[in-house]
Amino acid sequence: MVSINDVAKKARVSISTVSRVMNKNANVSKEKEAAVLAAIDELDYIPNGLARGLVTKNTNSIGILIADISNMYYSSLVKNIEYTLNKKGYYTIIGNTEWNPKREKDYLRYLIQKQVDGLILASTSLADQFINKFCQKRIPLIVLDREIASQQIDKIRINDYDGAYQATKHLISCNYDYFIHLKGPNNAATAVDRCQAFQDCLKQNKIAATNYKILSGEFIEDKARKLIANFLDDFQLSGRRLGIFAANDATAFGILKELKNRGLKIPAQVGVVGFDDVSFAAYTDPPLTTVSRPIKKIAEITASLLVERINKTESEEISKSNIILPVELVIRKSTIKL
Repeated sequence: MVSINDVAKKARVSISTVSRVMNKNANVSKEKEAAVLAAIDELDYIPNGLARGLVTKNTNSIGILIADISNMYYSSLVKNIEYTLNKKGYYTIIGNTEWNPKREKDYLRYLIQKQVDGLILASTSLADQFINKFCQKRIPLIVLDREIASQQIDKIRINDYDGAYQATKHLISCNYDYFIHLKGPNNAATAVDRCQAFQDCLKQNKIAATNYKILSGEFIEDKARKLIANFLDDFQLSGRRLGIFAANDATAFGILKELKNRGLKIPAQVGVVGFDDVSFAAYTDPPLTTVSRPIKKIAEITASLLVERINKTESEEISKSNIILPVELVIRKSTIKL
């Protein structure tokens, strides 16, 4: 088995230099770094991560829990977080929980056993009480996409309420006269905030309760398609314009598919607004009006803040962050004012 001594001999450097290169320490010349990396590649050297972790107290690994890897928002978010963390010398272990609290807890226990240096929880449905208790383990933790009653946790989220309010107000301004909101899961804080904004906007704009409906669903494309199909089977659209605010872009895609299957005119008869502005949103037919959230910025702030927490000394007291980023409505051709 190839050892660190073999790498040092091959690169003609000291063992400590090899160690500094592997730990991405800046105090190594470019020439020596290149020689070490070439030796590692040629010898196919794989360091003993467990032994190294015992010495450094770090594993250079980060655990990330996400709700649904098939959702383009989460896949884009994780891609950008992973990219930023890797530049800082960290690798990621990703857990896809499918909105299942038991899977979330199981993954957390597994990641703790793997001695990850930090954790990122994105749109998990874990109770505040459980997360607060978990903080006592003193593993740096960042929670995304939700509010949580704690001063001991870093939180990064967007203004879901404002984004949903903008989306609903836009549908009203387009003169649609019946409104639907396909709500996300009840255990998702983002879904709750967006639904509340939808209702508040309609009430503040004097839209009668008889002229809107909330359909409880999930952030899943196919389930959204079935929900809107069931609604349309019982709804008399003749002479009316229907404005739909989807909980996210994935559900909006499902809605667009069903509308097109029924031959309904988008946006003349039915307007659709999504939420997320994933890359595919601009290429649907018609292109989707949606609320854009700054995915790259969220990822960069999350990765940088977590690494800062990991590298703080025991004596340092760092106040926790509660960052709320703004969103923007992007108007495309799935809505129109008549």
